[in-house]
Amino acid sequence: MRKVLNCHPRNLSTVVCLVKVKKRSENFNKAKLKASIKKAGAKDTHASKVADKIAGKVKAGTTTILIRRWVITELKPLDSKAAEAYMKYNKPVKKL
Repeated sequence: MRKVLNCHPRNLSTVVCLVKVKKRSENFNKAKLKASIKKAGAKDTHASKVADKIAGKVKAGTTTILIRRWVITELKPLDSKAAEAYMKYNKPVKKL
């Protein structure tokens, strides 16, 4: 597992640090994830459901690429058009 640096948790018991694509780290933000799902066209209820499910899976060191895959997998049965838009909205990145 990668070493996670520069995470400044507000509440140490609930903060999970992510590893960004460019090797930066950032605290996981469920509201930010939900907003990005809604921008892809998902209904608020679907975005909340997917964000809640993903939040339960995220651990320290989880990459944003993996979170994208999880979102697409969870969103596709709920709203296939929004899942397709999410794939296009978030440009694919090269594999690590």
